[in-house]
Amino acid sequence: MKVVSFFSGCGGLDLGFEQAGFEVVWANDNDPAVSETYQLNHPNTYLCKKDMRELTMEEIPECDGFIGGPPCQSWSEGGKQLGLDDERGKMFLTYIDFIQSKQPKFFVIENVKGILGDKHFQTFMKMLDQLKNAGYVVHYQLMNAMDYHVPQERYRVFVVGIRRDIDVNYQFPQPDNSCFIALRQAIGDITEEPRKYTSERVDTRYDKWLNHDVYMGPFDERFMARNRVRGWNEISYTMQAKARNCPLHPQAPKMVYVSRNKQIFRPGYEHLYRRFSVRECARIQTFPDGFRFIYHDVCDGYKMVGNAVPPRLGRAIALSVKEAFSHYNHETCSVLVATYRDEKQLRMTLENKLYYVRAGIRTGAMQFSLGMKAPRYLFLHKKDSFILFLLKEVEPRLVSASYLQNLGFNPSGEQYWTFELLDIETVERTEYVRKIVANHGGMKMKPYIIRYRK
Repeated sequence: MKVVSFFSGCGGLDLGFEQAGFEVVWANDNDPAVSETYQLNHPNTYLCKKDMRELTMEEIPECDGFIGGPPCQSWSEGGKQLGLDDERGKMFLTYIDFIQSKQPKFFVIENVKGILGDKHFQTFMKMLDQLKNAGYVVHYQLMNAMDYHVPQERYRVFVVGIRRDIDVNYQFPQPDNSCFIALRQAIGDITEEPRKYTSERVDTRYDKWLNHDVYMGPFDERFMARNRVRGWNEISYTMQAKARNCPLHPQAPKMVYVSRNKQIFRPGYEHLYRRFSVRECARIQTFPDGFRFIYHDVCDGYKMVGNAVPPRLGRAIALSVKEAFSHYNHETCSVLVATYRDEKQLRMTLENKLYYVRAGIRTGAMQFSLGMKAPRYLFLHKKDSFILFLLKEVEPRLVSASYLQNLGFNPSGEQYWTFELLDIETVERTEYVRKIVANHGGMKMKPYIIRYRK
């Protein structure tokens, strides 16, 4: 599948998609500090260096998917949190406009967890509604990179949208807690001393390790407010875009608490405290050793690495998209398999031409994403009784218990998804679907959806 990339940076997310078998045909980033690095490491991708706000739809090639992480500074908990009041924040809306206009089969958006905070959550939900109204089933999840074979604690929000006419069931990748990667495993073999820089021009000649350069600027009060050292058998703190905020190498002991918002280097060991080098940061971000970062100021090296999506995390997202599309078939049908309590409930269902299931996260509840299309059929069962309904092709509707009570139903929860019935299917069709349901795990009490080829 072909994808185009926005806010590409040095190409961490792009590399993850390439590793998963996608073809990144076109990328866009107008930061001159990243272009050489991107072009060197992605020779088969055309890099457009225009400001995305100046792009026309004709300049964006046809593709299967869009990927990109809009600037995070506007939403970051460590920044001013200006959101859409910041020009960088508005670029999120530009990206949404592109999705609305080009209608790719899928899109991926990455951003910081601050976008889920109280200050920005309503704005975030409105943007998701915009994507829903553009014709997409939208999923979002807060993910920690450490759960996907990345040796650092790094929380990021991912939004994945699948065009509504493509009937696939997308699922985010499951965390893999069996593969904890500590710092010793990640960077323990880099034993050479890094080359030290403050603001002078970086020497681009390297020996064994590319980009083994370390920023040696001073440590400010904010940096010294808490411990910045993780041990060899731990995962790293989050890689940062600013060189001065980079975590410290595990060769040094953990910092010593003095008072609230003040820690010091352990006396007698001050010489061991240094930041990770650019190459060590790249390792912790899961870039391969052959991925070369080109910069003249070492701070630009840290910025490229720190802003990137860890390729391994990007690959996990890419594989989940690939898995969803591997089941895509134009000739598939979906069936909601559920039960009915008694004859009274069945009668009310027939009279109102409406079936409901509990919403939320409690046992027996069903979760639907924004914009998800209703199943084609409803298969109701109770012991040896089976009824098949054709459903209206409209979105499931989220309603309150009081809404259902006014119709004569007797719900016991708070919120429910409703499905509109169109007609009762024939006995022959019902028996055909019954056999399919039996082959998919049988008649369960909890409602669930199956898909089958026509």
